[in-house]
Amino acid sequence: MYFYAVYGPILEFFSSTPLLSWTTEFFLPHMVFLDDPFVLGLSYLQSLMVIGLALFLSAAIPLYYGRFTKKGVVQMSFYAKIRHPQYLFLGISGFGMLLYWPRFIILVMYVTMLFVYYLLARHEEWRMQREAPEAYKKYMANTSMFLPGEPGGKIYALFFGWIQPKWFGFLVTYVITVALAVSLAMGIRAYTINHLPVFSEGELVFLPVFPRSKSDVQKLQKVLQESKEARVAINELQPNLAYIFPGDFFLTAIVTDQDRRWFPDDPISKRIPEFFEWHQHKFRGGLGSFFRIFYNFFKTLNKPETNYDIERLVFMKVTDGDQPVSSEDLFKIGLQRKPVLVIDIDPYEYQIISVIKTSGFHKWGITPMPSF
Repeated sequence: MYFYAVYGPILEFFSSTPLLSWTTEFFLPHMVFLDDPFVLGLSYLQSLMVIGLALFLSAAIPLYYGRFTKKGVVQMSFYAKIRHPQYLFLGISGFGMLLYWPRFIILVMYVTMLFVYYLLARHEEWRMQREAPEAYKKYMANTSMFLPGEPGGKIYALFFGWIQPKWFGFLVTYVITVALAVSLAMGIRAYTINHLPVFSEGELVFLPVFPRSKSDVQKLQKVLQESKEARVAINELQPNLAYIFPGDFFLTAIVTDQDRRWFPDDPISKRIPEFFEWHQHKFRGGLGSFFRIFYNFFKTLNKPETNYDIERLVFMKVTDGDQPVSSEDLFKIGLQRKPVLVIDIDPYEYQIISVIKTSGFHKWGITPMPSF
């Protein structure tokens, strides 16, 4: 709710501006679970968001204890090693959040946040030197600012220390850091796209959100080929990308606003009647229903533990302006993605449950969504 309520209007504005539309794109997977050691390793670092916040709160204890007891310059706990542990821990937490919601705009904001923290820390040190001149000057001489040994200060002195005035050197450092961060993220994005588990059938590309074998995808393709209704719809709408979702996947809404359809007499409801019962009452339960979203997310962190009693295929038309793009360019930056068709398949009976032409929108309206 925070991400899309606060950043939604910003993302909509940036995505409508040709020069800035790239900032709303993702550089790491947000919807597709890749079975790749590098990408998995980065995804596990999302936990730093919580770890950093916990450390930040723990660093507040000695700080406010020292202030309330009027013991002067706080030099206990984390403050015995570094002068600004709370800013450091907020930076660690912010890095975890960046990996959780890895848009380029968030990357630029994160780097900017680090530089702002530096300025805030310098301002606080200026105030402390006025409050306790001798004690804080001695503390600064014996304690590093953010990291033991101050590697950041040494790097700055080596490459930018000669630039005068200092504020201009600081500005140059900021611009170069943002450029390097964006370039690195572009490389990570290219790596991610090259490792997406795509399966092609002519100009139509299938992308499972969870790791699936080639034989699994081929079985679904065969079901589509044998259904006249599905063939006619696909030929009419000419999609070039199809996402393969499990029946209960909680992120389907970021590509289509089409709800799942359940009927008492369909094959799924006969075999698993509790699905139909849940759908009837899906908006009941208050906070319990709300927090189920997070429960489903954490269940999928280590393994694709989800329901495959229904396969939901969401067919997209990916275009550059009015022209459909080739299969090699489906995930390029700046393209338009429109859901045109949803097909639900019973993977046990190997039959089509429903073929639905969609509204062309996802649940978040015009807010740009991840493509992988």
